[in-house]
Amino acid sequence: MSISIQLEDLDFIEEELHFDDKVAVLFLLYGHRNPKYVLQLLTVAIRAPDARTQFLSEWANLVAKGEVSASRWQSELLEALAIVQANLCLLKCGFDDEELRDQFLPHVPELATHVHPVLKGLWLLCEKMDRATSDRLENYLRQNYALAVMDSEFLEMIMLDMIGQGVIKLGSKEGGQVSDLSNLIAAFKALEMEGLKDFCKNIESNFNRDLQSGENQSDNAKSTLVAEVKGQPVDNSDHLEKYVISWKNAGLILIINQFQFFRDSNPELAELLPSEPLKNRRGTEVDKMAILNLFTNLGYEPIVVENIPHLEIMNQVEQAVDRVEPHHCSLVICLLSHGQEGKVYGSNSIPVSVKAIERKMAARKLTGKPKLLFVQACQGSGLQTAVDVAPRLEHDGPSSETTASVYVDFLVAWSTVPGFASIRHIEKGSWFIQELCSKIRQLYERDHLMDILTAVINDVSAKRGYENECMVPIIYTTLRKKLYFEALKVK
Repeated sequence: MSISIQLEDLDFIEEELHFDDKVAVLFLLYGHRNPKYVLQLLTVAIRAPDARTQFLSEWANLVAKGEVSASRWQSELLEALAIVQANLCLLKCGFDDEELRDQFLPHVPELATHVHPVLKGLWLLCEKMDRATSDRLENYLRQNYALAVMDSEFLEMIMLDMIGQGVIKLGSKEGGQVSDLSNLIAAFKALEMEGLKDFCKNIESNFNRDLQSGENQSDNAKSTLVAEVKGQPVDNSDHLEKYVISWKNAGLILIINQFQFFRDSNPELAELLPSEPLKNRRGTEVDKMAILNLFTNLGYEPIVVENIPHLEIMNQVEQAVDRVEPHHCSLVICLLSHGQEGKVYGSNSIPVSVKAIERKMAARKLTGKPKLLFVQACQGSGLQTAVDVAPRLEHDGPSSETTASVYVDFLVAWSTVPGFASIRHIEKGSWFIQELCSKIRQLYERDHLMDILTAVINDVSAKRGYENECMVPIIYTTLRKKLYFEALKVK
């Protein structure tokens, strides 16, 4: 990173942060150092949230003098700001927010370079909850634990209180102390919040697994469950064979990212144009980078093309198929565009049938190899509530055929069911792609792809937009085996 933070910059950075971002950053920076102290700071500060504070300067001076080298606090603060998505603040300081995202992988719960990984996971856990869910959790915790913090709109303060009392144990890699989130896991179980319970268990297990890497029995057990390459069975007790996507020979991923659109002037294609001009797909860059980061870490060779017309979509798919070598395990194609039922749009606003794309992928040379097709696009203009899409949420389609694959070893995953719009946040990316990438990172070590996609459907279907919009992804598959990814090749 060519630009660094200086101590004299910290007051400016703090002035640029909203109060909720201050709470989040201090939670990440102080939570494992002195949770009781920072809870006191926030309890006072919340009474006058617009008042000027110098929390970051105080924190940096303490860290620079004490625990680590002077340069360490800079990286830790940058990572914390990237995690809480303080992008505007980082841009004003001269940083490239995409470069920081690539460096720190803020949306990946199990990966943290400088911030305590359990604190990162707990903050992401807080972010997954809407107000009603967090209120239910807080009420349960108050009934079962003697919380000192008074009513607060910030769940991070409740977490700090529990950490300070030892109800939540973060763990320490330096001290060889394991993380213990069992009380929090029990709360989610009692409230029947299975998705949040599993997320919390993953936070704990990922941290503790790293402590036990020297006696990694779970990894050894997993290696007997899956095959080396091309899905050969190893465990005779399991009636299903496995595909294993080895990062050494994972294969190719083609990402077709459509952001800008124009209306094709060819009169012969006029009847294929949508009735209204297609809008630019703001937020799709976030999806592209999430997919790119994930699958390159899984070992895939990426091919990224953007803003291409309908015929070029078919050409790119055909070229990707041609580039697959015998040693490659699979082919993955991701389509990020506007769409209608069973179709996606080229940049010239002319639709392409997804079935036609599947036919290109069903080449003889790919026989026996998994072919994965992920489609972030609408399958219609309908919303699943009778309201307009909120200002910061858009749908990938203009105002019929199904896409079920008839080929063996295929998987086609649409972001939404036929007839409905697909929700995309104009800054944070689409619900489906972001949840897909997040769930693969969280679950790839223990679950096969279909189980992971079931978790994706569960979490996406539970989301709500600003006006209570919702959506449900849909999966079509003819995979004959369980598909596993090998361990992430983390740089």
